[in-house]
Amino acid sequence: MVKIYIDACCYSRPFDNAAHLAQPAVQQEIAAIRDAVRLCRKAGIPVIGSPTVIDEIGRIRDSEKLEFVRAFYDSTINEYIELSADITGRAGELAVLGIKERDAFHTAFAEASGAAFLLTTDDRFERKAKTLVLSTKVINPINFLPEVTQWIRQLLTQGIQ
Repeated sequence: MVKIYIDACCYSRPFDNAAHLAQPAVQQEIAAIRDAVRLCRKAGIPVIGSPTVIDEIGRIRDSEKLEFVRAFYDSTINEYIELSADITGRAGELAVLGIKERDAFHTAFAEASGAAFLLTTDDRFERKAKTLVLSTKVINPINFLPEVTQWIRQLLTQGIQ
């Protein structure tokens, strides 16, 4: 079964400041995040939570935004993965390859959970991840639904043959 991992920037995106929310690209990302979460709920696709996401959300200084983001996260995840020595080790390997520390942990958690996709709105992280061999695809939510549709088509085609 496919699983997804959503990083903290995706959970925060719908609650960004008004000037940022007015940007068309940001509005598109918000719609895509909400669509991805709805798809996961309706299709029974597990959404993985982690200590790294909780830590990043906890760093939000605006108490109202923190409350909204935490509620969104809590209402979205339906599986949780704990920190382990293997995850810490993998995050260290990824950091050496040039992924920022928190993103390295997100990736290590996603891989350890068996997530097929890691959703992020961090363009630098997505670009860097594309240069590496990972068992989880790091992808912007805007590209997630087309990717899942293609993936499902391939599964159906393989099943028919």
